[in-house]
Amino acid sequence: MDAGDADREPEQDAGIDAPEIGAAALDRLIFFSDAVFAIAMTLLVLAIPRPPSGVDIAKFLKEEDTGKFIAYFISFWVIALYWLAHHRLFRVVTRYDYGVLLLNLVLLFFIAFLPYPSAVLGDNGANKQATVFYAVCVAATGAASTALVWYVVMFRRFTIPLPRLIARYYVFRGLIVPLIFLASIPVARAGYPKQAQWLWLLTFVLPALGFRFVAKRQARPA
Repeated sequence: MDAGDADREPEQDAGIDAPEIGAAALDRLIFFSDAVFAIAMTLLVLAIPRPPSGVDIAKFLKEEDTGKFIAYFISFWVIALYWLAHHRLFRVVTRYDYGVLLLNLVLLFFIAFLPYPSAVLGDNGANKQATVFYAVCVAATGAASTALVWYVVMFRRFTIPLPRLIARYYVFRGLIVPLIFLASIPVARAGYPKQAQWLWLLTFVLPALGFRFVAKRQARPA
């Protein structure tokens, strides 16, 4: 063995599918993901029209369809929820493999696409088809997010040691948003798109209630 070989750090694994370990490897994945989330959230505002030069701004905003602003607000919140879940997940991740990379790319595909259904919703307001299309896109994004969490936390266990309750919480919390939007689809298809959109407000409440429930369960003496 050469003297230089003795000074080298041991390789993690020679296999192409071997998990990548270390802060540098994780930082690349996290920074790339954060950039996609940030760009998607920024693109949402492009669907809101700007007042032409010389037009009274107060009058323009008063006469402008509020649906575009509502769509922006809802979509920004939805993407923020998925980013928070992504951030919460990778706080406890210690390594990853190509499965994580692929599932993360699937999630980012849907995140990057969300500005489009948001613009469709803003242009069509309480239209039944626009509401269903938006709900399907958000639910698909949630399914991709939940699949990533399940793969990392439950299937491959690429995290720091987590109590079983917390591990399950990571997975089931990710189902809250897509289930809310899936539940709104039959309401919209029945001819009540406005009421279906009101259901989306549950995304502000149920995640917090889930956190309080788990916190109380964890605080119980064994």
